[in-house]
Amino acid sequence: MVSKIMLIISIYLTGVWLMYSVNNLIRMFSSVRQSVIGLDSESYSVIFANPAARTAFGFDPTGSSAKEIISCDILEENSADYLCGTTILGRKASISVVKETGLTLLFIDFLSDDKPTLGISRHMISSLRNSAMGIKMSADRCFSILEDGQLPSEKHVSVLYHYYYSLLRTLIQIDSADLIERGELPFSPASVDLVKLCSNVTNTVVTLCAETGVNISFTANKNELITVVDPARIEQLLLNLFANSLQHTVSGDSVTLSLNFTGSRIIISLDDDGEGIPPESISDIFKLPDDSDEKALKRKGNGLGLFIALGIAQQHKGVLLVESRESKGTCVRIMLPVDEDTVQRFNSPETTYRHDDASFVLMELADVLPSASYGPKYED
Repeated sequence: MVSKIMLIISIYLTGVWLMYSVNNLIRMFSSVRQSVIGLDSESYSVIFANPAARTAFGFDPTGSSAKEIISCDILEENSADYLCGTTILGRKASISVVKETGLTLLFIDFLSDDKPTLGISRHMISSLRNSAMGIKMSADRCFSILEDGQLPSEKHVSVLYHYYYSLLRTLIQIDSADLIERGELPFSPASVDLVKLCSNVTNTVVTLCAETGVNISFTANKNELITVVDPARIEQLLLNLFANSLQHTVSGDSVTLSLNFTGSRIIISLDDDGEGIPPESISDIFKLPDDSDEKALKRKGNGLGLFIALGIAQQHKGVLLVESRESKGTCVRIMLPVDEDTVQRFNSPETTYRHDDASFVLMELADVLPSASYGPKYED
C-alpha cells in the first residue's frame, strides 16, 4: 500500500493542496497494484481509477457517481482520514480514505471471495497454551490446599475461573471468525430496544471494570429505539469494541459508547482517548492474524475482535469505520440502515434480550479484567 503520509507529502510538494489534475493521479497511482480511485469531494464524481481498480470493478468507473458504487455513509463521513469495512458491488472490501480540499482518495483492498477455514496463528496457539497451563497450575494449587484439609481461598478460585474464561474467549473468537469467513454466522433478527440493550451492556461493563479506573459511559439521542437486529450479535459486537478499547486505555482514560438515530440510519460509536493505533498498523486491523506479519504477533489480544465486529456489522448490512490517532485515541462507528418495512413486519412487542448472568460478558472481557473479577459469585 502507498503510504498515506507519503501521499500527503507528495500532494504538498507538487503544489496541489488547492487544485489537482488527473495527470498527477495517473503519475502517482497507475503502477500501484492496490485499487485506487479519486473523487471530486463535492460532487462525488469519479475523476480517476487506476488500472487495478478498473480490473477489480470489471469496468471503468471514471465519470460515474461514486454513490452508485460505495455507501454514502462512507463518502459523507466528515473525518479527513479513516478506514472502513464495507461491501462494494457484492464483494467485501476494506477502504482507506484520505480527504483534502476538493479531492478524496480511496485505497481499496478487496477481500477474498473464497470461504477458507480460519488458519490458527502462532499467536492464537500461544494464547490457548497459556490459558490451558494456567488452568492446570491453578487446579493443582487448589487440590494441594484441599489435600491439606483446607478450602482454597477466593483468590485461588478466581484465578482458576479467569484462566477458564480466557481459554473460552479465544475458542469462541476463533469459532466466530471462522463462521464469518464461511458466511455461516447464525443470524436471528428480532424487535429490540437498542437503547436499552446498549445501556445494559454498558452498565455491566462499568460494574465489572470498576477497578480499571477507566471512565466508561453511554449516551443516546433517544430514550427508546425499537428496531430489528440480532441482539446476541449486537451485544457480541459491543463487547468486542469495549474489550479492544480497554486493552488500549489506562486508569483516568475515557471510553464512551453513544447511540444516535438520524431518521434513515442508526450510528453506534465507541470513542476512547487511549494510545490509539500506530499508522503502520491501521490498514491491517480488519485482516485475520498472519504469522508472516511480525506486527500482528506483537498486538494485544488475539487480533480477531475488529474482524468479528466488521462481520457482524456487514451481517446487518451496515458499515464499520475506524478513525485513530496514535497517542490520541480511537473512534469506531457502526452505521446501520433503518428499514421501516422490516420494522413493520416485526411489529411485535419488544424482545427482552439479556443473558441470564454475566458469564458472557466475563468471557468477552477476559483479556482486560483482573482475576479478582472472576469466581462463582460473579456469575449469579
